[in-house]
Amino acid sequence: MVAGGDYDKEYRMDSIMSSVVGDSKSMSVCAACGKSGDNLKACTACKLVKYCNRECQISHRPKHKKECRKRAAELRCAGDDKTSNSNVNEISEGIGNVGLSGSVSGSSTDKKTSTSCEQNNYGDVSISDEELFQDPPPKEECQICYLPMPFSNGVCGISKIYMTCCGKVFCSGCVVAESQEMKEGKMKPLCAFCREPIGVSKKVHIDRVKKRIGMKDALACHRLGQAYSNGEWGLPRNSKKAFELYVQAVKNGVTEGYISISSAYQSGEGVGKDLAKAMYYCKLAAIGGHEIARNNLGSTVSRQGNNIRAMKHFKIAARAGFDHSMKVIGQGYKHGYVTKNEYANTLRTYQVSVDEMKSKERTQSACVPEYKHTLLVRPNK
Repeated sequence: MVAGGDYDKEYRMDSIMSSVVGDSKSMSVCAACGKSGDNLKACTACKLVKYCNRECQISHRPKHKKECRKRAAELRCAGDDKTSNSNVNEISEGIGNVGLSGSVSGSSTDKKTSTSCEQNNYGDVSISDEELFQDPPPKEECQICYLPMPFSNGVCGISKIYMTCCGKVFCSGCVVAESQEMKEGKMKPLCAFCREPIGVSKKVHIDRVKKRIGMKDALACHRLGQAYSNGEWGLPRNSKKAFELYVQAVKNGVTEGYISISSAYQSGEGVGKDLAKAMYYCKLAAIGGHEIARNNLGSTVSRQGNNIRAMKHFKIAARAGFDHSMKVIGQGYKHGYVTKNEYANTLRTYQVSVDEMKSKERTQSACVPEYKHTLLVRPNK
């Protein structure tokens, strides 16, 4: 997920957004192009607007994403309240932070039919299968090259760099290319978006992030939470403070915040250990498009013995471009949990996703160690 911001593009139908909310008649009008029809599909995250097709959804995303995130967060927080008041069963195995086992057993006893929900394993009855297995939202674009970026750092070797100066998020490919230009004296060491100096001191980074938080930048909340969690920028490690910032971030729709909260509940850092809540927030991250969270769900369900259901998770992650999940789908096909057509369709969609995100600069940046961590701030040079 990238921070919100202006795009160097103009989009039509400014008036549609205001008319869609609260007007049932306008729900039959595409929010992007204004065409009406009975076969429009609603935004799966907020249910507030409809589109003709995926192209219309992607083109309208820059205008819609702020309201979409806010509404989606409200819906999920409401679901969280229900979960916290319900009796939950203990999880037999916790999810890994970035556990990528994804193993598929060949035993015939593993070939169980999919259940309508996972409450018997996880005690989570508030997220329906319809919501859990819906298509993820469109990937957001790097605000320099306009190529899609994954929700999870590391997918396709791509990292996302948060700019503390302006709150924009660039892909590692663009940042590495810029850095090379700066080394050669072809560019000044300034942010490509706001033209503020980069490579500043740790104190300046902290001051900038706090200023961004004051400007209601939810991604800045998550970034400062990471800094407290990891002891970055000279800050003392403070897991409790980090958790509070993650919670503040997810209230405004930061998908990465859900997986950070899940990890905290799983490890007990900054909050009481609660594996049921860890699973719940991992699911929210997966619904928000986080590829590694989706893969983790598949791994956990596979360990529980329901490999057919696990493959549904792996297929979603693979279609989003996550290579590990694609390999697991291949194993699932060999063991009979995935049909030939399902494997072929998933492989085609996986390749399309990879090709959409691929660039020469991004391939080169994958070899740079400093861009292999989660939602980085641009390093000092």
